[in-house]
Amino acid sequence: MSVLTPHRDPAPPTPPPTPASTRPVGSPLARWCARHRWVVLALALVALLGGGAAASRGIVTTPPEAQLVGDSRAAVDIQMASDLGGTPVEHVVVTARDGSMSVAERTALGRELTAAYEGVDGVASVGDPVPGADGASVVLPVELDAVSSSGGAEAEGPSASDVVGPVLAVTDDVRAAHPDLEVGQVGEGSASLALDESMGEDFARAELFSIPLTLIILAIAFGAVVAAGVPLVLGLLSVVTAMGTTAALSRGAVDVDPNAQSLVLLIGLAVGVDYALFVLRRAHEERAAGASVEDAIAVAGATAGRAVGISGVTVVVAMAGMLVAGGLFSSLAVGTIVVVALAVVFSAPVLPALLAVLGDRVDALRLPFARRREARRAAGRSVWGRVAGVAIRRPLAWAAVVTALLVALAAPALGMKTALGGVETLPQDLPVVAATHQLERAIPSDGTAVQVVVKAPTGSEAEVARALEASAGDLAALPHVSGVAPQPQVSGDGTVSVLDVGVGMSASDERLPGVVAQVRDEADDIRAELADVPGAQVHVGGQAASTDLTQWMDSRLPWVVGFVLALTFVVMALSFGSLWLAAATIGLNLLSVGAAYGVMTAIFSGTWAESVLDFDSTGAIAAWLPLLMFVVLFGLSMDYHVFVTSRVREARLAGSSPREAVRLGVARSAGVVTSAAAVMIGVFSIFATLSVLDMKQLGVGLAVAILLDATVVRALLLPAVLALLGDRAHRGPRWLPAFHH
Repeated sequence: MSVLTPHRDPAPPTPPPTPASTRPVGSPLARWCARHRWVVLALALVALLGGGAAASRGIVTTPPEAQLVGDSRAAVDIQMASDLGGTPVEHVVVTARDGSMSVAERTALGRELTAAYEGVDGVASVGDPVPGADGASVVLPVELDAVSSSGGAEAEGPSASDVVGPVLAVTDDVRAAHPDLEVGQVGEGSASLALDESMGEDFARAELFSIPLTLIILAIAFGAVVAAGVPLVLGLLSVVTAMGTTAALSRGAVDVDPNAQSLVLLIGLAVGVDYALFVLRRAHEERAAGASVEDAIAVAGATAGRAVGISGVTVVVAMAGMLVAGGLFSSLAVGTIVVVALAVVFSAPVLPALLAVLGDRVDALRLPFARRREARRAAGRSVWGRVAGVAIRRPLAWAAVVTALLVALAAPALGMKTALGGVETLPQDLPVVAATHQLERAIPSDGTAVQVVVKAPTGSEAEVARALEASAGDLAALPHVSGVAPQPQVSGDGTVSVLDVGVGMSASDERLPGVVAQVRDEADDIRAELADVPGAQVHVGGQAASTDLTQWMDSRLPWVVGFVLALTFVVMALSFGSLWLAAATIGLNLLSVGAAYGVMTAIFSGTWAESVLDFDSTGAIAAWLPLLMFVVLFGLSMDYHVFVTSRVREARLAGSSPREAVRLGVARSAGVVTSAAAVMIGVFSIFATLSVLDMKQLGVGLAVAILLDATVVRALLLPAVLALLGDRAHRGPRWLPAFHH
């Protein structure tokens, strides 16, 4: 049977005919777009080409230092305004595998390394070899003829990754010549190349599998390959146009985070496909009931299209919560808001036009099992409908049981620890990660380091040097401090000094904030020593930036939660006219998000799932993830909630009893909700296979949340709650504007 062709199988028992007064009225916009299909599709093509052209220029992203806050941000600003860090340095680390190296061996190896790197393309100068503190290594600093990414906005020239290739080639030659030694190289250029290659392979694999997987799921959902391609086309149209819009906005209008592109792809493909799926499925149902192609499109626009509009508004409201957070979340919000808005816009005019052009050809390459399944759907029968029927017979008991289950799943979230990780969150088999650990053992102050940054007027160099020298011993005596640099780095004009304080722990370690606080106490003593120096400033940066940013992110979450909950309540109340339903929506979504938090914490805070998901636990969740997951999940879960609730509302208006309306609404929406959830779970699960721990946590968290939301919550808890509410879910106070009619 065609997706848009009347069903001709023996008709199963059907619900009573819908009274004319309650029959959905076709959308004038959808009808107009169907009639003027070629004009609409031409405009869509222009939008697609324009978006692609803008996206091809690339998205201008904010540098990492722009995300920092507080004291550590002041430290970075001072360093960037000076000439410190303007030239990137690669460290070549050579370590004896047997754990020992004599002084003579280190001296000879240092001379050999110096000669090997002098005169190599891309090398500005070679520093003096430094014997490692571990007694078994030599470290050679190699200054590149390039500009560091932390060199400030005015710095111009090739980047470290542009020129580091020949240096890496020499390191490979040294490694081949000394199989008895462990040879590594780490620095801005080598790290950038390694991470770009690793993450590039990850995302290429994600893109390679996400589109075919989505097409397969949609083909099973529709029973026809061509019909499956329609939502995918709409999803890709939304993503490409959003990429172009974001790229245009990034050139001077707004700040855009480097992760915005991945988020646009992730969210855009999910909501774009979902919205088109909702509308296309409803058009299919109307056509199967005997409506003409144009009438089916018009009714789908007025019903499913309206649900898409409400869902889109609530998703945008949720994403706008990131604007309330500010900082780096504002720059992440831009692309997600744009792609969701475009998904809604394209589903309204472009989808009706595309369906009008395809007509019965949308049925091409139909799968054999589709006919009997469509017959069951037409009768309002489905597995989820039967499950909902069980829930509404004893709604209070089922609501209590499911709520208790979700609360139990959410419980581990009470012990969630957040952190912005370092190399411990990267694939541990990367050579640059191994080299980083080598460097930390050889020169502890060059590993995970907190930096004391002092800025003072010209002429006060002696006072600053004395103050830093006096504090060095106290800093070295602090618990967990692995070493203090023998001398501070000093800018060319002598106004900025930076003292590195090595910390013997990873960036994800829960003890790090305490160490940073102790270093800041010592910085207060330095500040007191320089009290007589006019304009002297003392700040603490380096690894302190991650603790400052983590604490800031944690502090913003309550504000974002309050904003999103309040606006979602308003949108739902105005859309459906029921304060009870709006309140229930808030409660259900909070339970879904809480359960997802708990499952994610249970998986990644311990080690029991490491072999299953191929990761090394840091004991912490990425600090940016709880806030981002909240707005994303709260928005995406509204897709199912609004669509199911809309179908329940239609059945009630058609004359069904409150509880029967719930059963019919769940049964009639089960196919589209299951399909939409399968698409999202499939896409998010691919992200769970990525090698970077942060992305793996994001993928697992989102996939688990959607799975719970589309099954336990929408099939059991929502029907039970709606049954308990009865007609209160469909009406509200007279003073509430009747936008829902």
